[in-house]
This record gives sequence, structure tokens and C-alpha cells, in this order.
Amino acid sequence: MDAGKLSSFSSDFHPAGGVGRERSVKLRSVQRGLCEVTPHPEPFLPPPPHGPLTNAFSSAADAVRRCGARMRRAWLSALRAALRPLAEALVRDGGCPRRGRMVRVASALGLIIFSVALLILSLISYVSIKKDFLPGSPRYGPNGGPRMYMFHAGFRERPPRKPDLSSQLAMKYLDPDFVPLSNALTEDLQNASKWRYNSTAFTQLRTEISQHIDIPRNFTLTRDSVKVGQLMHFDYSSHKYVYSIGDNFRSLLPDVSPILNMRYNVCAVIGNSGILTGSRCGAQIEKYDFVLRCNFAPTEIFKKDVGRRTNMTTFNPSILEKYYNNLLTVQDRNNFFLSLKKLDRAILWIPAFFFHTSATVTRTLVDFFVEHRGQLKVQLAWPGNIMQHINNYWKTKQLSPKRLSTGILMYTLASSMCDQIHLYGFWPFGWDPNTGKELPYHYYDKKGTKFTTKWQESHQLPAEFKLLYKMHTEGLLKLSLSHCA
Repeated sequence: MDAGKLSSFSSDFHPAGGVGRERSVKLRSVQRGLCEVTPHPEPFLPPPPHGPLTNAFSSAADAVRRCGARMRRAWLSALRAALRPLAEALVRDGGCPRRGRMVRVASALGLIIFSVALLILSLISYVSIKKDFLPGSPRYGPNGGPRMYMFHAGFRERPPRKPDLSSQLAMKYLDPDFVPLSNALTEDLQNASKWRYNSTAFTQLRTEISQHIDIPRNFTLTRDSVKVGQLMHFDYSSHKYVYSIGDNFRSLLPDVSPILNMRYNVCAVIGNSGILTGSRCGAQIEKYDFVLRCNFAPTEIFKKDVGRRTNMTTFNPSILEKYYNNLLTVQDRNNFFLSLKKLDRAILWIPAFFFHTSATVTRTLVDFFVEHRGQLKVQLAWPGNIMQHINNYWKTKQLSPKRLSTGILMYTLASSMCDQIHLYGFWPFGWDPNTGKELPYHYYDKKGTKFTTKWQESHQLPAEFKLLYKMHTEGLLKLSLSHCA
């Protein structure tokens, strides 16, 4: 502080200073508490005390700095208002009575803590709102259907306690169009016998699908449709990735499609949703003419709910990696062999050309089937590049996810050989519409497994469900959601 400022400050600080007395400004240091005073002509804001509060200030300041100038100005204004009582308590001439000083300091610190807490809550709200607008955030477009994925985070803690699909507030918040749908769904659950099959509409649907793809003839590659050395591409991977057809692979292909000229009256497509848990639908499922299942799902210990009959099941090559350790041990190979043996003469539909990441596992699978040729009755089917054509059909129904679910893919295949199709286990939400209880994602998940929303990365399950329910009301399929016993 220069002499002029010091003199001016001395006169302001001591009114009688210029009349016969000359005082120098003293820097007082009160040893008790926070009363160290350094006179200054302008108010100042002292730094916060050392310790956890400093870390809070630092973290909050860093967060604010990232949120832009607008929030930073608001934070600084709030901080000045909170610290002003503390500054006034510290910048003063004279002693600091202990009791009054402690009250003022405590009040100031309380205001600071409150401001920091308020800021943190504001930041959380800000990030929660803004994250929906980030490029990588999962969202649905105009045709994406209800944003029901939020159920699993925000509303799943208190699911409905009766089979009326309420929380209407939650439904309305997520998608207003889904509210009347939920009311209709409630009525259908209570009056399942009212459903009527619309043969005319179903015949029209089958015709529309056939305009995009001849399913019976493209159900699988055949020996005549490929040559050794032919390079296959992958439906959902870059065109640069290829798979070379070898002698072993070609030898496993059927001579003709196993569903060519097949026709069944009533078929059941069994999804793997947790809604089947405790459904007691096993006996009912056993009575269908043809039963299609998804992803090699286990049935033996769940037969009361899902039955055991399997006429066809899909087998994603990644299943070999996830459940059978890539057949690396003798025990793994034995387990896989026994699982296949239980299928008897069922069709094992292996989509090996969806992703290039399946190439290595596919070769392991091919070697295994060649090794056990003649020991298994299961019928192998290896579809080629069919997904573009199937996707094109569903786009006409305003459904265009990154990838169709296995369930709706099975419905598409079944439409070519079944006159009626009933769906079980098609429910993508984390609570039971019959009881309101929480559900696992799959009926075979271990007890205590949390409902997963990983499907958001690839599928639009709520949008698919909404479309399937519409088809249910039109008599194109029967959607079974209620318990069977």
C-alpha cells in the first residue's frame, strides 16, 4: 500500500487522525478464532477455510467452469451473497467477542454449505436434462415408440400393485399415446377370450412380406446356393469383412430348405421375457402344432412356465462363447453336445452372417458339427444375408431400429408356415402387468438379477411391443401376457 493510500485510509479509519495526532495503520492480529484483520480500503472476499470445504469449492468451481459463463455468473453472485456476512465479521476494527463471532462464522459457513449443495443439485439437474440431447444418447425418433426405457430407472422402484398398468402419471409423462393403449391392454388381460383371428388380414400380411423376401427359399443357405471359396459378407458389419465358405461349412448345409412346403395351423413363438416367470403356461405351450424359441433358451427346469417342446430355435454364435466357453474343455463340449441332443430333430437356425465378430466362433461351431456328424438329429439351418429384406418390410410398418429383436424376426419367419401365431414372453418392461411385481429381463436369469436396459443400444423393444399389440387388436397375432393358470 503506497503512502497516499495509507494516509487516506488512516484518515478514514481514525477520524481524528489529522488534528495533532499522526497514527500509522496497525495490522491487528487477534489470536482467537478467525479474527485476523488486514485493513483494506475495499471489501474483500477471504478464501474459504482449509479442509474438505476447500475441496468442495474446487470441485464445484471446476464443474461450474464447464457449464459455461451463464451458470458461472450465477454461481459467483450466490457465492458473494453467501460470503458477505463472513467478510463483514472478519474485516473490522477492534476485538471479536467470542460468542458473537462464532455465531456469525457459523451462519456464514452454513450459508456457504447450503450454496454448494444447491449448486450441486443444480448441476445434477442440468446434466440430467442435457444428456438426452447428446449425440450418443439413446432416444427414439418419430417412429420409435414410447420412451418406456425410463421406466427402469425412474418408475421401477414402485411398480403398480394391481393389474391395471397404472402409474398413469408415469405413462403420460413417457408417452401420452401409450395411456389409452395401457387401458385397452388392461381390458384385454381381463378378457383374453375376446380375441378373434383375422384370416383375411393375416393372408394380406403374408403377401406383403413375400413381396420383400421369399422366406421358405431364403430360410437357409443350401449346398447348391454357395460354392467353396465364396466370400460371404455380414448384414450388420462393414462390407470389408468377409467369411470364406469352406468344404466343412458347405457339407453342413441342407440340400433343401427344411421349411419348404411346410404348413401348420397354430404356432407359438416363445420370447424370453421375465413375464413368463410364474406364468404356468408350459402345459398350454406344449399343445401347439409348432413351437419356435429364441436363442437356445433353456426349458428343462422352467417347463412349468415355458414348456419343453421345441421345433425350432435360433442360435446366435455368441451363445457358444457366453455359455459354453468356446468349447475349450472336454466338459464344455460334453455340455453342449447334451444340450443339442435334447433338441432331437428340431431346427437349429444359426445366423452366422449377421456380425463379423461371429466369424471365429462360427468356425469353432462348424468344426464341432463335423466332428459329431451322424451323432445328432438336429437340423442345421444357416441363413444368408436376409436381414436387409426383412428390415425393409418392417420399415413399411414404421419400425426401423438399428436391429430387429430376435422375437419379431421369429414372428416374420413363422408367418410363412403358420396360419395363426400366438406370442408368449413378449414384454420388454421391468414389472409384471398381472401382479405389479418386479421382473427379471429373461425368465431364466438368476434370482436377484436386475432388469437390464442394454437392449437400448440396438433395439426399440417398446416400439416393437406397441406395434405387436396393434397387430394383436387387428387379429394378426395373439399376444399372451396373462398367467395361464
